[in-house]
Amino acid sequence: MIDVPLVIPNAELHQAPRAVIGGKAHQLFQVRSFASIPTSFVVTTAALPRLLHEYVGLSGEETLPKMRDHLSHVALPDDWIQQIRNEAEPLFAAGKRLAVRSSAVSEDGQSLSFAGIHTSVLGVDNLNDLLSALRQVWLSALSPRAISYRKQHGLLAVSLEMAVLVQELIPTESAGVCFTCDPTTASDQQIVIHSVWGLGEGLVSHGLAHDIFCVDRHTRTVRQQLGHKTTRLTIGQSGEVQMVDVQADHCAASSLSEHDVQHLAKTAILAETRLGSYQDIEFGVSDGQLYLFQTRPVTATQPAPLSNDSHQVWDNSNIIESYSGTTTPMTFSFIRRAYSIVYRCFAEVMGISAANVEQHRDAFDNMLGIFRGRVYYNLKNWYRLIRLFPGYEYNRTYMEAMMGVKQSMTLADASPPVSSIRRWFVEFPALCLLLARCFLNFIRIRPIVARFDLHFQRHYDEWSRIDFRGMPPQQIAALYDMMEGKMLWNWKAPIINDFYVMVFYGVLKALCRKWCHDTSGTMQNGLVSGSGGLLSEAPARLLMQMTHVADSDPALRRIIITEDVETLPSRIADDERFVEFQCLVQRFLDDFGLRSPSELKLESTSYRDEPQRIYQLIRSYLQTKNPAIWNADKIRERELAVRHQAETQAFAALRSRRRWWFRRRVFKWVLSNARQGIVNRENMRFARTRVYGILRSMLRAMGQTFTEHGVLQSREDIFYLTLDEVWSYVRGTAVSANLQGLVDTRRREYAGYEQDQLAALPNRFETAGLPYVDLINTQSRTASQNLSDTLQGVGCCPGLVSGVTQVVRDPNDVSAFEGQILVAEHTDPGWVALFPAFAGILVERGSVLSHSAIVAREMGIPTIVSVAGLTNRVQSGQHVEMDGRAGTVRLIRTGD
Repeated sequence: MIDVPLVIPNAELHQAPRAVIGGKAHQLFQVRSFASIPTSFVVTTAALPRLLHEYVGLSGEETLPKMRDHLSHVALPDDWIQQIRNEAEPLFAAGKRLAVRSSAVSEDGQSLSFAGIHTSVLGVDNLNDLLSALRQVWLSALSPRAISYRKQHGLLAVSLEMAVLVQELIPTESAGVCFTCDPTTASDQQIVIHSVWGLGEGLVSHGLAHDIFCVDRHTRTVRQQLGHKTTRLTIGQSGEVQMVDVQADHCAASSLSEHDVQHLAKTAILAETRLGSYQDIEFGVSDGQLYLFQTRPVTATQPAPLSNDSHQVWDNSNIIESYSGTTTPMTFSFIRRAYSIVYRCFAEVMGISAANVEQHRDAFDNMLGIFRGRVYYNLKNWYRLIRLFPGYEYNRTYMEAMMGVKQSMTLADASPPVSSIRRWFVEFPALCLLLARCFLNFIRIRPIVARFDLHFQRHYDEWSRIDFRGMPPQQIAALYDMMEGKMLWNWKAPIINDFYVMVFYGVLKALCRKWCHDTSGTMQNGLVSGSGGLLSEAPARLLMQMTHVADSDPALRRIIITEDVETLPSRIADDERFVEFQCLVQRFLDDFGLRSPSELKLESTSYRDEPQRIYQLIRSYLQTKNPAIWNADKIRERELAVRHQAETQAFAALRSRRRWWFRRRVFKWVLSNARQGIVNRENMRFARTRVYGILRSMLRAMGQTFTEHGVLQSREDIFYLTLDEVWSYVRGTAVSANLQGLVDTRRREYAGYEQDQLAALPNRFETAGLPYVDLINTQSRTASQNLSDTLQGVGCCPGLVSGVTQVVRDPNDVSAFEGQILVAEHTDPGWVALFPAFAGILVERGSVLSHSAIVAREMGIPTIVSVAGLTNRVQSGQHVEMDGRAGTVRLIRTGD
């Protein structure tokens, strides 16, 4: 290192080796011939070892505190300061500010990016601050975060090979990140650009709302998704980086022009070609000039396209609403089989040939996956199944909206070419038949649903009266087979209706935008609210009725509020004064006793299992400071007001269009079908809950039998086995008779997943090869925490609410309603009883067609879902303002 200079000026950087100027600087100056790069200089890798020369060669992390302390206080040699001054002073004299960035040798490599590991300092405008910034960057090489990252990736814990890249800080009007392949799918068919107003740090470090542009690599056509950008990062007058509001007319405007997008895409492809791998590029635009600030390999993908057979995309989207946290092996084994059976039936009833269904058996059998106890959609298989139906491009978009998928994808494997004869004489008639079948099912949806309701109720009434306790295991197994045949293999109507909802809701949303001037994209939510007839609302309404009865009786009110909630079911049942109230409780248990939070997890307990939870909810209602929340008439008025406002706006807009009378008829027909489909969907979901309730009773009875025979240690152990393992044991075909050994192993594994929150995978990730071995970390840096005071989600029900929040992790733990706005990471149908207690609802996950969104909309409660980072940013007792139409949440600071 003796011959390595301390500082390399801008003119010589393109010739300097990586070992001297580090990975970041070396990558960037390889593209200097065709891209604009800010004026820069580098303090080379020679500097840090010289400052720490007495520690060079020492091994072990025990020396780190001494190294950090020495580096914090050691004086820089005068000749060093002079060399740095020679490069920096001309920039300072010209009024320039500087960005000081790390450039470690191992940084921005083919396999490791070190993104966010080392320190960068922006806005430096004098020599003293520059010297301080250099010291901060050097210290970051020895930080616990850097040491942990290096060890995690098999590198030496301590490395002093750290250069520092000093750049002119360009005051960008807009900036962002450009990927030369889709970072979520590894597909190189499009260039993906994320951009914000202001400095790019607002995107990569603060996660501000941003625009997304997808540029086709071959045709250069652009598909854009514009975010509502209310804040931007900029450099203040005194040099500090600060967050400021975006001009009102810029919030919804594109942060990049068409020319900027095309120029950036072209430059990015040149960089990819020059550097030999997909690139992740930080860029900025200032006075019409495009600048590149950094370019690194996309480490989240393989250098070469992944095999279509091995590459999978996993996304938990709104399935987390039903299967949040860890899900036991029993539940997963059942839902995986249920999805396969139900969607096979759907394909066949919609006219897909049995041969075609069999050809796609692998996709049907693997629609779901489980990783570290969490359930995920296997997205590629969902897209493959949607492709079986006509109108793939439209249906794909509708499916993504219905499932809450945030990032669209396309299948890389195209259908094989076919001859003209086959196309016209085989495939075209088959397509016509399929379209006719779809149309026939759509126009017959009402009788199809009615027949399903009749069929279901007949069998449910029979099975719900069966007491499985003490029943021989072989008989329980036979009853399960019968239930699977009678129910799952006849679950066609709910899936046909789901497809029906997906199409009509998607068309309604498109018509609202095109015909009704709905720029917010939320008008359709108000239009489908207030339809009535939702069974999902009934439990909450019955709870409100019970609360009203209890509030009218001082003695009953006192008992519910003051006595031990565990004793209330028997205490009130034995008191003849409360017969009316007890009848309502029994009605609730008969009609809705199978419901509970996480009710689609077989391992969960229902209201029938723990009736004291009903009394806990009523106690919370009685103790609230606002009794109007359990007034059913007020809620109904609110529902109808939301609906009326949306209808007034929509039909007024239609009257201003040409041929409005024709458009109005089409619009009303689409709206009517969307409303009916959503009501049907929610009511048939309740049928699903009842099926789960019967199966839960079966399995607990089987678990009790296994416990009595010494096969298992407790009844609940059965949920750590799979369905096949249980039935195989009953029928004598089990490959292992040591079921308790399997249970113990899985309990230990799942306990680890529960205790170690870091073990949870991202909401979306990819695998290549063996799924549990070859995980690809595809988390984009745009997913960084949003530090602005405005959070963005998807509006589900319009309305402005300002109030105090109550964060709820588990609805069973709510002892009192202490806020006006409910905040949750996710909800499921079992949460509905809580909804009337709140004036607004904020949910981190979910979609506009998720169960809780539909029910909240039906109740007229302003609701926003899919609010990224919500539960990390909002705590109980915090004051916020929410706009259910725009989907925005503003955090109110003290003094605002």
